[in-house]
Amino acid sequence: MSVVSFQVRPPSEQERRQAGFKLQKVIRPRRGGETVYVGHGAPAGRSGADAKPRFAMYRDLAGRETLGFVVRPAGGQSSGGRLSVLGPGGEELGELGTPAKRARWRPRWEIRLPGGRVLAGYGGTLTSWAVFVLLSPLWLVLNLFWAVGGTGDSAWSLPVRTAWRQGVGSPAPLKYYGMSERYKVRTDRLDVRLAYAQAVVHRSHGTA
Repeated sequence: MSVVSFQVRPPSEQERRQAGFKLQKVIRPRRGGETVYVGHGAPAGRSGADAKPRFAMYRDLAGRETLGFVVRPAGGQSSGGRLSVLGPGGEELGELGTPAKRARWRPRWEIRLPGGRVLAGYGGTLTSWAVFVLLSPLWLVLNLFWAVGGTGDSAWSLPVRTAWRQGVGSPAPLKYYGMSERYKVRTDRLDVRLAYAQAVVHRSHGTA
């Protein structure tokens, strides 16, 4: 089983200065994988009138090596709409379904794979909230320490654990752990580029 663990983080000031595009996020590996730079819009020469570019993923800060990019298809809705994930050559890797703005309790996220298979993930689980209640005193102490230390990052976030799976009880190719803000993808079950794109969209919605 091949597993990649990563976080979606803001770029450093040095990375912003070096980037040859409008750098928004950086996908930082924690186990396996590679550093991926997320920029606004589509790669050069890839924007089209029939779709609205959202962001592109690059292997380098110069933006010369594209990993993939995400667009909103023509007619897509800003609330509860769908996004297409494309490869470097414009080939479709899959689709992402985003929750409606009114979905405040356990919003549903979807990854639609070629062939029609759908992986659905719901924000938060009863188990994760139960664990959080038990560990909340430690959570408060650690976050206070981080705040006083002035690092700008919290120790843990709220326990919004999300697992993308095809059905109840089936294996989850992609998981998000809210308390550590980490994603874990099984690359033998899900294209890592789809996982990266889903993570960026997931975090951009203010998750955890």
